[in-house]
Amino acid sequence: MKQGISNIWLLGMIVVFIAMFSAYIITTINYSKAFKMKNEMLTIIEKHHGMTSNLGSKTGENCISNFSGTNDITCDVGAFQTINLYLKGMGYDTLGRCPNNKDRSNDLPGTWYGVTDMGTVQNLGHLYEHTEKVETNERKYYWCFAKYDAQLSTGKYTSAYYKVRVFYGFDMPVLSEFLAVKVDGMTDEIFDLQDVADVAADDRNVIEVSKEDYAKNTKGDD
Repeated sequence: MKQGISNIWLLGMIVVFIAMFSAYIITTINYSKAFKMKNEMLTIIEKHHGMTSNLGSKTGENCISNFSGTNDITCDVGAFQTINLYLKGMGYDTLGRCPNNKDRSNDLPGTWYGVTDMGTVQNLGHLYEHTEKVETNERKYYWCFAKYDAQLSTGKYTSAYYKVRVFYGFDMPVLSEFLAVKVDGMTDEIFDLQDVADVAADDRNVIEVSKEDYAKNTKGDD
């Protein structure tokens, strides 16, 4: 009897250890993937000189060859569309909460926009169609971003920083429904902005500049 109880206890310990080790591996892999995606998103914004939005001269079908989750997405579209193509190519579909613009005590103050739909390869959509200002803690978004004035103007050039937030979830029952961990990042200072009113083809795609201190609470930025 005692031997049987000991075997059951030992088996239970083994099961718990395997579950904890599996959770650790899954978490590490997902975080690494989210960290890589965050860095690529920042690079895309920097290469486009801001969060531009345009469908370019090519249709979505012409992007399929680059729709592989690699770093060589060169489709002739804006930063917003390129980021969505990249995330979809990575198989990303995690939802999470973004900083609430109405809550001035949130972790990252500023005017944040949440992405409600990443579109499809055939219909990428414009920024103004698939984003909204974050004004509630109830809704979840695919990713979010904010633009911060760098307080530097040289007449021709006005610089800015952009922050993004992407999420990673747990590929495990129950946890995947309730827990999405955020990964934040910020671009280098960007000059010659292409997402301002006098450059953008459609002013509806122009995002509001946050006047808050862009450097505040950057501890979580990598």
